[in-house]
Amino acid sequence: MLLRFGVENHLSIRERQELLLTAAKRVKRSDPAVPVPILREAAVPVAILYGANAAGKSNLIHAIRMMRGHIVTSHKSRDAGDDIPRDPFLLDDSSADKPTRFDCMFTVNGRDASASQEVYEYGFSCTDAEYTDEWLHRIVRHKRQTTQVLFHRTTEDGNVRVSFGGRLRGENRAIASLTRPNSLFLSAAAQNNHPQLGSVHQQFMDQWQPVRAVHTEHQLAEMFDRFAHHDVFMELMRQADLGVVDKKLDDYEMSETEREIFQGVYRVVTKVARLATDDDLPALPRKRLRFTHVTVSGEHTLDYNRESRGTQMLAALAIPMLNAISAGHLVVADELDSSLHHRLTNALLRLFKDATNRNGAQLIATAHDTALLRDGLELDEVWLAEKDASGASRFTPLTDFRIRSREDLEKVYREGRVGGAPVIGDLAVALDG
Repeated sequence: MLLRFGVENHLSIRERQELLLTAAKRVKRSDPAVPVPILREAAVPVAILYGANAAGKSNLIHAIRMMRGHIVTSHKSRDAGDDIPRDPFLLDDSSADKPTRFDCMFTVNGRDASASQEVYEYGFSCTDAEYTDEWLHRIVRHKRQTTQVLFHRTTEDGNVRVSFGGRLRGENRAIASLTRPNSLFLSAAAQNNHPQLGSVHQQFMDQWQPVRAVHTEHQLAEMFDRFAHHDVFMELMRQADLGVVDKKLDDYEMSETEREIFQGVYRVVTKVARLATDDDLPALPRKRLRFTHVTVSGEHTLDYNRESRGTQMLAALAIPMLNAISAGHLVVADELDSSLHHRLTNALLRLFKDATNRNGAQLIATAHDTALLRDGLELDEVWLAEKDASGASRFTPLTDFRIRSREDLEKVYREGRVGGAPVIGDLAVALDG
């Protein structure tokens, strides 16, 4: 589980901002939080970001995805001398030359059933040319809580130096010698089968699940082909009253022209979007997904691209969410409520907040639907994004404001008592005829 995420000097985020997913002790919860015994705290299942357009909500989501991309691919997909993809704050004269920083605190399940959760702190800073700092700490509790330094890496003038704590076992120095200035030591360790750091790296690779709002028919079909909960998915689609009663997953063979276009577009998008990953090209589409509807005139099967935007959005969200609930993963989604009715969005939230979420799955998402605030979100599950006069984003939890436990959070937000709501004029303009 993710307990804290911090970022500095990334897009509209200049000073370090922190998103906490630990439960506030003063909040009287209607849904249980997940205990973290080592810290004597608990983790919340959701964190929903509200704020005006361009306040920086999506940039925080992008930062989480960016951190994961650095960790997963920096060593295997980057050559010596390649620039490190990053997006520093650009609305002043100095931030572009300063490092970008990402850090987080998270839990990793023990190596066997009797082992308790392990809590780690990991982070790094980078310029365009090198990772200037990188660190990994483990938090343990015996008679009292203590922090163990597992490694600390620095890079100066192209020289990588890594110091190790006594608790880190493995071929540490050999892997340090393979770590380039533009690759992370954690990534190099995972690529070289470090036994202890592999589980930490796996946390980011497998358990942090960024969700795209838009998928092609073939992308969703590939996701669905690997999906283990077909019956649950179809039951959710039927309950959503979309008219969908079944699905068809068919084999699909791309032509040579389609294959070349597919690979070319992927390369361009990866470059233009300045992704932290330049992963190997994804597997070519092999499947196509269609949904079956029943009307008074009989049964009709529609191509995915013929479905409504809401149906497509729900399908794209439901697959990773159901996987996350089953495995205890983190889902990160931008504009959770895009094209979805309020009741559907709220139902997706409840998947994480209900007692059926036994494995500690979490959701971090942005939203504009203020009705969600009155449907069971707790004070410590709501964050507000705002920009200051310099154009820099800051993020504040509702727990920082004086709000009574029984107050209507939607009303509080709409009245502007806590900030985060847009201030908009009448949008009246004069057009010359």
